[in-house]
Amino acid sequence: MKRRKFLVGLGSAGIGGSALIGSGAFSRVDAQRSVTIQAATDPNAYLGMDKCGDPPTPNSSYASIDDNGHLQVLMNPQNPTIGESPLGEGVNSDSRSYFDNVFEICNQGKEAACVYIEDDDSWPTVPDGEIDAGERRVDFYLNGFRDDSLVGSDNALLLDVGECICLGLVTRTFGLSEGDELLGALDDTVRIIADTDGDCFQDPCPVLDGEYQCTVYEFEDPDYVRTGTRFEVFNTGPSGTTFDLAVADNPPDFRGSVSVGANSSTSVVTDASVPQNAVIAWDAPEGCEADLQTWAEYKNSVGVADLTDWYNTFGTGSPPANAPSDFADERVVEVKDIPEQDQDPADTVGPDESIPGDTFPDMSQAAEDLGWVTCEKEGIPDQ
Repeated sequence: MKRRKFLVGLGSAGIGGSALIGSGAFSRVDAQRSVTIQAATDPNAYLGMDKCGDPPTPNSSYASIDDNGHLQVLMNPQNPTIGESPLGEGVNSDSRSYFDNVFEICNQGKEAACVYIEDDDSWPTVPDGEIDAGERRVDFYLNGFRDDSLVGSDNALLLDVGECICLGLVTRTFGLSEGDELLGALDDTVRIIADTDGDCFQDPCPVLDGEYQCTVYEFEDPDYVRTGTRFEVFNTGPSGTTFDLAVADNPPDFRGSVSVGANSSTSVVTDASVPQNAVIAWDAPEGCEADLQTWAEYKNSVGVADLTDWYNTFGTGSPPANAPSDFADERVVEVKDIPEQDQDPADTVGPDESIPGDTFPDMSQAAEDLGWVTCEKEGIPDQ
C-alpha cells in the first residue's frame, strides 16, 4: 500500500489562544513542531497545502505562510493578515464555531490518492451532559459542507492528480474555559493521510447534497428587488456527475443537466419565486454501492406519484414546461435549510420582494428571523 502521512500540529488550539493547521510535502514528516502548526513545505511537494481559494476565501485570512515557509492558521492577534481589524484572542468558549474554506490540499503527485485525516481513539470529544455531547472538539470538513467529516478512513475523499480541495473546521468548546486546549490529548497534532491504495477507489458514486444559500437581489433605483434564489449543491463523492434541480414554488422551476465535479460544489440560481421545497436527482453509475435514496423510495416517503404530482403537492403552480413528468429511478436528495419549508404556502412570509436602498442588505426582521438572507449579507455579492 502506498500510504503517506503528513503530521499536522495543532499547538495552543485553545480558548483564547492560537489555533490550528500546517502545511507540508506529500511524504512522511516526522518532525513535530510546537505552538503553531508547522511541517516542511516545498513548492514541488506531492501534497501541497496553502490558503483556500484563488482569490483567497474570507476565512483563509486565518491562514498564512510563516518565515520558514510553513502554512499556519492563527486565530489570535499574532495573525500577520490582521491589518487594522482585530480577530480576537481565540475561539469562543461554550460554543460551536464554524470556519468554512480555511486551507487547501492539492495533489501535486503522479497518482490519485484517498485523502483523509487520521482518526485516533484519544481524539477529544464533548463530554456527556453538554451540548453536542460525544462530538469531536475539533472536526474537519470539505469546503463549507459542515455535515461531512473528513476524519477517519471511511470518510476519505478521492483527490485526482492536479486536484485541490478546501477544508473547513468546527470547534466545540462546551464545558471548557479560557486557556483550555481542545486537542491536548493528541499532543496538539493530527495526521493527514494520502493513500494511493485506499478504499475510496472502490465506489464510483457521486454523493450529492444541497442547501439554500441566500436570496438574490438586483438594484433598481431606489430599491433592491428580489430576482432569484441561490442554492449550493455539494458532491462529496469521488466522481463528477450532472444533476437536475426541481424547485417547488410559484411559478415552479427546473434546472437540468447541471455539472458538478468530484469533491466540489456548484451554485444554481433559480427564479425569483419563494421556494417551498427542492430536490436534486442524479444517475448512479454502474458499480455504485453507496446507501443513497432512490427516487422511488423518496416518492413513497412523501406520498407522491411522480414529479408532476410532487410539484402540485409542494408548490402552487403548474410544473415548468422543461421538466419531465417523472424522474427515472435516480438517486435523489431533498435540499436542506429552505426557510419555511414545512409552512403552508398561503402562510409563508418569504424573503422581501424589495428592500429599500438605505437598509440593504438587511431584510425585514420578520424575514430574517425565519432564516431568509440576502447574498450580499452572506458575503456573496456576485451572482
